[in-house]
This record gives sequence, structure tokens and C-alpha cells, in this order.
Amino acid sequence: MAEERVFLSDSGIYISNTKVNINGTTYATANITSVAKRFTPASKGCAILLVVAGAFALLGSFGAFNSSASSGAVALLFALAILAAGIAWLRALKPTYHVVLASAAAERQGLSSKDEALVDRVTMAINDAITHRG
Repeated sequence: MAEERVFLSDSGIYISNTKVNINGTTYATANITSVAKRFTPASKGCAILLVVAGAFALLGSFGAFNSSASSGAVALLFALAILAAGIAWLRALKPTYHVVLASAAAERQGLSSKDEALVDRVTMAINDAITHRG
């Protein structure tokens, strides 16, 4: 029997030419026919709603300047804070990347992470393990 060759050993992830262990679930490399990277876009609905609310509050704050300069300034600062929070939230959103393992029977999602580099490393290591297996 050939000696086991390790392609990746990272926190909770172990990939060799004989087995793939991802977060406690072990798959036989011989049963994996292919591996793919997929992603799910981040849900932006609430962040966009906050930006729109901030934009409307900004427009409304200009009307508050007619009644009093101090209340207009407070309204303007509040509107800018809402707008800035919405934009920061939108910029912070990241898609979720997945490692999808395919066998003769079905496809299975093996790993999900916001870290694209980790998913790329795992996908490449599984590809190398499949290729090494022959």
C-alpha cells in the first residue's frame, strides 16, 4: 500500500491522498470524483434599506434648517451617521464561499467560509489529492 501523502493540514482541515477531513467529517478520497468552489452572495437588503433611510433622513434634515439651525444641525449629523453606517455595512458584506465535493451518488457541501483564500487552498489540495490518487 502506498504511503499517505498530506496535501493540507490546517485547523479542522486535513487532506491526504486517502482521506479528506473537514471539520470532523471524513470523506474517502477514492469516493470523491470532483471538487468545485461555489459562492453565495451576501444578503444586502437591510444594508441598502439603511442607506436609503439615511438618504431620506439627509434630505429631511435640510428642511429642519428652516425651523432652527441647531435642530437642523442635529438632524443633519443624525442623517449622516445613518448614511455612513449603511455604507460601512454594505462595504463589510462578503459572500460565503463553499467547497462542493461530488461523488458518484451526489454533491455535498464540505466547507463554507467567508475566507476565499482558505476555500481556494482546500479546493486545490483536494484536486491534488484526487490527481495523486490516480
